[in-house]
Amino acid sequence: MQSARLPALAAALATALALAACAGGPPPPWAETATRELNLSLGHLELQGRHITLTRHNAATGALPVVVYLPGIGQGSEAGQRWAAAWAQAGYAVLAVQPLEADAAAWRSALARSGEFRELGELHYGEAMRAARLAALRGLLSALQAPGAVGGVTLDWQRAAVAGYETGAQTALDLGRDATAWLPRAVIAISPPPMDAAAATPPALLITSDSDGDALGLVRRPAERRRALDTLRPGAAWLLSPPGLSHAALSGTLAPEGWQAQDQQRGREAIAGQRGGMGGGRREHGPAGGMPRGPRSGSATEAAQADLNEALRLSTAFLDAQLRGTALPTAASLTAR
Repeated sequence: MQSARLPALAAALATALALAACAGGPPPPWAETATRELNLSLGHLELQGRHITLTRHNAATGALPVVVYLPGIGQGSEAGQRWAAAWAQAGYAVLAVQPLEADAAAWRSALARSGEFRELGELHYGEAMRAARLAALRGLLSALQAPGAVGGVTLDWQRAAVAGYETGAQTALDLGRDATAWLPRAVIAISPPPMDAAAATPPALLITSDSDGDALGLVRRPAERRRALDTLRPGAAWLLSPPGLSHAALSGTLAPEGWQAQDQQRGREAIAGQRGGMGGGRREHGPAGGMPRGPRSGSATEAAQADLNEALRLSTAFLDAQLRGTALPTAASLTAR
């Protein structure tokens, strides 16, 4: 199913970006691209004070296998659209939720405003918030599994995975801390911090790259993000390492409206400053665009423009292998432990 629809996802994103470039403006809103070009349905609900985004394909019927997606620092439930779209096109219901409001609001915090990004990272990856995030997720999972349907969609929790990026990856790998609690059948950890995986972690796919850096200053070398692989059970761990993808690109998060215009304006100002010999000593605490949205590398549209297709395809194949019993294909970028 994914082999036919992933090219459509890539084509829709490329077309939106190309049309925006020709028009000199930002790409169409994601909801428009998703519904008109990709035949996806985007639903929204509130649960335990948290906003949840539900992405599914309109042609998918019956009880759908589930992927719960946990965004990273400073991101809400609308993040990771490229991951969600790829999995939804393969017939999964993708529920994206940020378990803690403090994580969603990280770039509006006092630490972010003062440029103390390393301290901010230590706080959000630290034990206190790590435990609070895991507890909040368990509460949300219990509530989501209680009704027969979520947002009008019947979900098959016997075929479920939890995926996450940054702090979300940390939490996904922490689920196995309590083997008596509900566990998904699979985990996908995208750009995890250097950490040990919990003993009872389900079969897991780690996704990182040789360019998966860290603007927070907590990870010295991209290879450190692979540490969890060595603590996972042999035969139940895989590493997907597509070359050259930056940390921002691996987020799979498209830029909200207005960010591209801000990046373009900041770029013009930077060029003008260089030509005029000004601005050389100015310290920037965040990315181009001027808004307090965190130290992301590259422009706000980097995740949309990056060639993420191999990672999208193989992550979907991993879900199919674990939740549907299909064979996992071989690839140069995919290794098993």
